[in-house]
Amino acid sequence: MDFFQDTGGRLLVVLLTAPLWWSVLKALWEEVNWMLRDEGGVFGPIPSERERVELLEGPTAAEDPLVEDPILSPLERSHGATTMGSRPAPTEEEDEPRGFARSGKVKQPTRFR
Repeated sequence: MDFFQDTGGRLLVVLLTAPLWWSVLKALWEEVNWMLRDEGGVFGPIPSERERVELLEGPTAAEDPLVEDPILSPLERSHGATTMGSRPAPTEEEDEPRGFARSGKVKQPTRFR
């Protein structure tokens, strides 16, 4: 373990693992900067009263990162459904087997002997 005793080995490990921890560190920095926005962020100047009022109004819909998008099945996407409640009525197409059974290559189970 002499590799980790010198500074070069330690620096090499930090640089090689940077893709793993860099995005986490960046997200933490942005979060802390956003939490301290009333005081101007970590290194920013203190905002004026007008800017502080704008900050207290809250984020707009364009800034809100939590947007609910419904998860649509391929059938719903093909019919143009945009909400979960607007699922189309089942058709005869849905009565046919789905997945591998549809191809006819799946052998139907037989009785055990």
